[in-house]
Amino acid sequence: MAKLPGSNPCKGCPALCCKFVAVELDEPDCETDWDEIKWMLCHENITVYKDNEKDWLVEFATRCKMLDEKNHCKIYDKRPQLCKDHDSESCVKYGEGDVYIILFEKPEDVDEYRELLKKGPVEKFPVPKKE
Repeated sequence: MAKLPGSNPCKGCPALCCKFVAVELDEPDCETDWDEIKWMLCHENITVYKDNEKDWLVEFATRCKMLDEKNHCKIYDKRPQLCKDHDSESCVKYGEGDVYIILFEKPEDVDEYRELLKKGPVEKFPVPKKE
């Protein structure tokens, strides 16, 4: 489990978890599903990924309207339960490792990934660059 700093776990973080909405998708298993993912990626501020729990998600990069100019929650005491339940395991800043196994940022990523799949299982995408 990630170790968060001090008594205020959000201190020093620019509210990274408050700047996107992620919605779960069914795992793509046909041409229509893959085409739909490519269509989503044609839109601004959208990524699609498979996370470390093997769930597929579409992420909309959008800032929470309840953040003030210093990235503090204006409704902290009355924030939604989803925000209250956010923990160190899912912390973007202090969590351990990558959030995703597969990450698509543009339609071409889907085609590249599917080409790699023809050669066998793909552990991670994009494929880490060799140094």
